[in-house]
Amino acid sequence: MNLLQIGYRTLKTAVAAALAMWIAEQLKLDYYVFAAIIAILSIQSTRKKTFRSSYERIMASLLAIVLGFILFEVIGYRPVTLLIYFILFLPSVQRLRLQDGFITSVVILTHLYTERQLNAHILLNESLLLGIGVGVGLLVNMYMPSLDLLIDDRREKIDQRIAALFFEVAAAIETGRVNHHALTLDETERLLREGKDAALKRMGNAIGRRNDDEDYAYFRMREQQFELLRGIVHHAEELVLVVEEGKKVADFFRTIGDNVRPEADAMVYISELEALLTRFRASALPVTREEFEVRSALLHMLQEAEQYLRLKQRYVNQKK
Repeated sequence: MNLLQIGYRTLKTAVAAALAMWIAEQLKLDYYVFAAIIAILSIQSTRKKTFRSSYERIMASLLAIVLGFILFEVIGYRPVTLLIYFILFLPSVQRLRLQDGFITSVVILTHLYTERQLNAHILLNESLLLGIGVGVGLLVNMYMPSLDLLIDDRREKIDQRIAALFFEVAAAIETGRVNHHALTLDETERLLREGKDAALKRMGNAIGRRNDDEDYAYFRMREQQFELLRGIVHHAEELVLVVEEGKKVADFFRTIGDNVRPEADAMVYISELEALLTRFRASALPVTREEFEVRSALLHMLQEAEQYLRLKQRYVNQKK
């Protein structure tokens, strides 16, 4: 199998497991395979999740040792002790938000139950297993591939597709025909999802920095705009004839399509849109039902375009 076909997270998990088990075995620790299990559990999707998971694992294990020791000493090493232990332990880890450490703590408890005692040797053995597993997992998971190229690519493609949507809507207004193949709504939605997920993951890998990201704000803005674009496309599909007012609306949509880039000042186009809406409402009333429906659809499209532009302007203002 080609190593390039193996996901980097899978490869890191394998390396962490093998390294942790090797170190524990070299130290001649009892239950040394357990170090590999802890290392595997420590490999998370982001650095922040890894640190959080490791913290929960350590704290839950300490709680398991203390609670297990007390119960075993008071009640004895019997199955009923395990029943009481779980009744007390499960609510405790949930209340303390240490759920990720549950499996690790259960394994440590089984070690104590098997040994039927807790002395310095056993305590040191379990502490080293925990330290090696968590430490190796943290060390290996510090490597995270850069997501910058992926994010930049998704931003560029999303801008291109949004522009294409406006151009196709403009063509539909002028001709009364919608090119469904060009209105790539599904493709744009997929790109938005991938870009937003990548930005979130990069935020999760940024240790010691504020939990914000300009790219994530961009994808959130585009996500909201995309829902408005869905409405615009839907109304474009309702156009059954070409009306005189449609020419100005089509020209305006082409202008928006030419200026999709995030840094473009939306206030200029909002002012142009408000003037267009004023002229639109002042025009003569429609004569036929079909003309009324088309003009109503065009009005809704312009209103949604206004919300689209205001979202963009809000995004620009937040960056300043």
